[in-house]
This record gives sequence, structure tokens and C-alpha cells, in this order.
Amino acid sequence: MHLDPRAHFHRVVMKAMPDGLKAYSTGGQRPSRVASLSGANALVQLPILQEGGLASQLQAGAVVIGKIQV
Repeated sequence: MHLDPRAHFHRVVMKAMPDGLKAYSTGGQRPSRVASLSGANALVQLPILQEGGLASQLQAGAVVIGKIQV
């Protein structure tokens, strides 16, 4: 996923695994793509792209640590 300098959210299916929570994308995130809404059980905020930062995108399997809000 490409990162953006603005706050960016992604619809996901969150699953509890033995080694912690894992988020799986629901697919295309366009507003007109209703299918990605129907399977989602969580919304994650992607890291904000930092000017001069090391990464401009998240690779599959990337570990992102953050706060969980219920």
C-alpha cells in the first residue's frame, strides 16, 4: 500500500492469531466499492508518509504497531 502525507484509513478484516492481531485488506478501497465494506470488521489508520522517511509504502506482511481503540 502506498503511504500518503494525509491521514489515510483502510478497511480490513481483523483476526486474532496466536502471535497477535493481524489485519487483512478487504481489497479495493474506492468509495464506490461496496464489497470492501461488507466484509470489514475494523478500520486501520495507515502510517503517515514522512518527508525524507525511509518508506513510501507498506509491504505485505509489514508489522505496524499502534493503539487499538474499541
